[in-house]
Amino acid sequence: MTDTINKVKNYQGKNSFVIKMKDTIQKYGQLTQKQSSVVEDILKKEAEKPKVLNMVLPTIGETLKIGRKTGQDIKKNYGLKFNPILIDMTKVLAVTPKAVKFAGKMTIKRGSVCMSCGMTLTDEFSMLTGMGKTCAKHFGVEYIKDASEAERFREEYLKRVEEIGEFEFWVPKSQIKVWNGKTAVILKMLHV
Repeated sequence: MTDTINKVKNYQGKNSFVIKMKDTIQKYGQLTQKQSSVVEDILKKEAEKPKVLNMVLPTIGETLKIGRKTGQDIKKNYGLKFNPILIDMTKVLAVTPKAVKFAGKMTIKRGSVCMSCGMTLTDEFSMLTGMGKTCAKHFGVEYIKDASEAERFREEYLKRVEEIGEFEFWVPKSQIKVWNGKTAVILKMLHV
């Protein structure tokens, strides 16, 4: 019991219950068995909590394909009408053993998958624009009616990407579908 009281007296964290128990010790000089038990549980959880390694590590030119759940979280947090799946990362902001915090924007790279949802592009227009008709509607860009409108679509898409801007988001490492850039290698070398 004395060990718990000393831990509470020396506590520097932010848990309101432990801070309240600090006042209780000052006032009464002791804790009940139940209070001690709860405090020990809280202190144990805080000690086991993964530490966050904050950083600003540029990831210029790296694109991340994230899972659907993370895309839904970004959609909700930033009021989007679509789930972003392909993200051009600008930097890594923090790392824990189980997750990575990124800053990034919607991808501007054209490829064989939709820039919004990550689905394989199959028709001529979607391959020209880098996005399917449904995602274009959700993204707020008028879809093309013929190949001559592809450049207009691209300009509107890039403008919309800038309007949406950069966003910050945590991604559980298990939700990172593809990430083979230099930054991924650096983080693996750091064992985080």
